Amino acid sequence: MIAIIAILAGLLLPGLSRSKAQAKRIKCASNERQIGIAYQLYTDENQDSYPIHGDWATYGGNIKGTVPTHNRLAETNRPLNRYVPAVEMFHCPADRGDSYWPTAKTAYLGWGNSYLGMWSVDWFRTKHVTADSQAPKGSKEARPIKSSEVALGASTKILQGDWPWHGSRHDAERRWGKQHEWHHDRGKTVFNILFADGHVENYLSPKGYEHWLLMPPPDRNFKCW
Repeated sequence: MIAIIAILAGLLLPGLSRSKAQAKRIKCASNERQIGIAYQLYTDENQDSYPIHGDWATYGGNIKGTVPTHNRLAETNRPLNRYVPAVEMFHCPADRGDSYWPTAKTAYLGWGNSYLGMWSVDWFRTKHVTADSQAPKGSKEARPIKSSEVALGASTKILQGDWPWHGSRHDAERRWGKQHEWHHDRGKTVFNILFADGHVENYLSPKGYEHWLLMPPPDRNFKCW
């Protein structure tokens, strides 16, 4: 009898694990869709422009308990929070932290935000969305993207994703372990990515994208930009 129970448990547990992972992906996608609405509401009220803020994490999320790494300026006025019903929306239930900065158990506990947008710089063929409030006036880094430009390719324009989606996390994973693997799909590492048209995709990044830090540049004709 004990052997039969052990066999049944062995058959059921992987299915339960997959179901839990799927539930987390669904909750995460729901969070990001709500954040997508917040981006739209922000641009509607700010002359077509996306937010300007002082560090990677600080466009939205929890201002309490964050460490300095991604909130160097100790900002408390995160621009999207006005449009989000609860800051918990910025918390992915599968958040396992940042393998590049292993200083917090989860990105949400560390930076107040489980999601990483493209701030100030154009990396991984992705044009930056939000701008740096400390950059020199008139510089590229100081200018957020306009929703009128986003509209030229909204279905492929990346706004944000699970915090570890940047390709630089792949090298860090080899150093620190598999923290960046929050979501899986049939054995592949995928990320929940929010696109500018509001859809969230369980997204498998293009092969080799971890090497695209500065080149090639963003291209609206590519599968993402």
